[in-house]
Formats: sequence, structure tokens, C-alpha cells
Amino acid sequence: MTAALGLSQMKKLDKIIEMRRGNAKYLTSKLSRIQTVRTPSPPERYLHTYQMYTIRINKERNTRDKLRKHLSNKGIMTKVYFEPVHLTSFYRKYLRYRDGDLPVTEKISKEVLTLPLYPTLTKEEMDYVTKNIAEFVDLDMTNNERISNC
Repeated sequence: MTAALGLSQMKKLDKIIEMRRGNAKYLTSKLSRIQTVRTPSPPERYLHTYQMYTIRINKERNTRDKLRKHLSNKGIMTKVYFEPVHLTSFYRKYLRYRDGDLPVTEKISKEVLTLPLYPTLTKEEMDYVTKNIAEFVDLDMTNNERISNC
């Protein structure tokens, strides 16, 4: 049964990838206007299928988690897929990795957030996501200014 489903999906693969790439392009055009958000940028001459659309939030510590909560409160599901593998129990136990051993990996892992992206995602849904990210950044910047002005 699974093989039959997989074979039927293979017939649609080019169309699915085209739809994903179109949605990613739209999201990128909207999100690239927000200074603190870094969008995916595939290398030249490579075709990105956008199985996931992962952004980086370039702000102080814990901003990604605050954004994730903000989006969740707005009904937008996000996911953190990339935790530092060297800090999993296997690597800690057998290879003796510790916090701080790979600082760049650890820093980036705290900045990444995967946004919803699927072939049938509508422009209205993508606008809702980007509007709420922009709203969060504005609120967060306002809160930071209030804190620094105290």
C-alpha cells in the first residue's frame, strides 16, 4: 500500500517541488524585508526542493523561542528540527562532548526555526505568517527599547 502511494506521488513530484519553490520564493520576498530574519539561500546552480523552510533569527538569546511561542499563540505551527547532535546523550557519553565544544553550532541551533511550507499553502496563509513575524519583531524591539530606556 505504501509503495503504491509513493509511486503515485512520484508522478506529481515535479509539480509539488515547483509549488514548494514558488511558496518559498514568496516567503523569502516578504521575510527578507525584516532585518533580524535570515531566509534560506541555496547555493547558485542548485535546485532547492524546500522540504523545509528554516529561517534564522539574529537577535539576542531566546528570541527564537519567544517568536515560536508568539506564532503558536496565533495558531501558526513551527518546529525546531536542528538540535546540536554533539550534545545528544550518545555523543556526550561515548565521545565526551560538552556544552561549548562547538560554539558556532550551538549558537546557530538556538536561532533556527522551521516555518510551515507545503505545496497548497495559500498567499493569505503566508501573509499571515509573515505579518505575525513582523509584528513580533516590532513588539520585541519596542520591549527592548523600553528595557534599555529604564
